[in-house]
Amino acid sequence: MADDILKDCGDECGCTMEIGTVINDNDCVFECELTGDRASVEGTFGRYAEEAKKVCESAAVTSEDSESDGILTKKVRIEFSCTAENIIFQLRAKSL
Repeated sequence: MADDILKDCGDECGCTMEIGTVINDNDCVFECELTGDRASVEGTFGRYAEEAKKVCESAAVTSEDSESDGILTKKVRIEFSCTAENIIFQLRAKSL
């Protein structure tokens, strides 16, 4: 039976692994850094926050800003209630 499962997983990349090693059950937090001019960074942050709330109304969106020579760096942290919400957000965020 184990051989059947591995066949279903495919081996296109030359290796196989259990999905639990790729998706961690406790991975509920998305973190990133946005850097650039203030208008661009704030615009992107606003879109991220809006999308996070669409995925999970109770998502906790926080950020920390630092600015140097007119360049804003915003450390973004979004905490979801479960791993699936984090994955859904990340997939949607790729198009923002």
